[in-house]
Amino acid sequence: MSTLARRLIICCLGVLAGIAAWPVAEVILMYQRIFPSYLIFSIVLGAAFGFILGAFFGSFAGITSSVKPRIGSGAITGALVGLVGGAAGFFIGQGVLFLAGELLFSSYKSFNRIGLPVARAIGWGFLGIFVGMTEGIRAGSLKKIQVGILGGFIGGIPGGFALEYSRLLFPEIIYARLAGFIILGLLIGFFYSLVEKRLAYGVLRVLNGCFKGKEFLIAQKKLKIGKSAKNEISLADYADVADVHAVLLIKGHDLLLKPAGPKFPVLVNEDKITEHPLKYEDVIKIGSARLYYKLE
Repeated sequence: MSTLARRLIICCLGVLAGIAAWPVAEVILMYQRIFPSYLIFSIVLGAAFGFILGAFFGSFAGITSSVKPRIGSGAITGALVGLVGGAAGFFIGQGVLFLAGELLFSSYKSFNRIGLPVARAIGWGFLGIFVGMTEGIRAGSLKKIQVGILGGFIGGIPGGFALEYSRLLFPEIIYARLAGFIILGLLIGFFYSLVEKRLAYGVLRVLNGCFKGKEFLIAQKKLKIGKSAKNEISLADYADVADVHAVLLIKGHDLLLKPAGPKFPVLVNEDKITEHPLKYEDVIKIGSARLYYKLE
């Protein structure tokens, strides 16, 4: 799978997440009157959105890496992180609304058309942060968490505005809110993938065998390579590959490749290495697999 296909999948998952969140939103809105306060209603609404969006975005690493166990674990992690993030985001948004409402908005009209959408958009931005962080939390990668925070917030804010103003501008059109959810999910996915690309250290492209053409984005400071599905770069169907065969490490400005142990030979440009700073266009041989290091 190419890195372009990876970005398209992330965006598609965002769209599907928006579609899945829409009927849940309509049901919660239908029963808004049973909540004891608007604050509690908002927190429940945010938690429900976060749970759904997080589950979809949490599954993308497993889908793009073709590692089925990672799909389920990622979805569960994403759902739980998204639930907390959605509740926290909408709570923060309501706090901003109540603190600034009396000071900045003198009429109900300005409050409804500016204050409420702005507060909700801030809430969506914080929700985007938590949704974006899900893969970094699952992988235990600070780098991916940073990517998620930046990409999720940048996508969540404009997506939140699109969602809120679709409701205001077209109140009689039930599908306007659906369009808003789709835009929200799409923008979170798009900006996450864009930030991930900008902060990545390059790509490893498989040159042979059953994974020929598949690309692995190097977007965290440590990646394990081997036969096991638990590795960030899994070469399960290649001969002479150990469960954990090699490790990629970021040290300063260098991307270092080294064998996981003395019994696991790794070649770069046909030379056996003990530790090697990769350069673009290097060809790596691990067991029967050959990988090409290139700029994304």
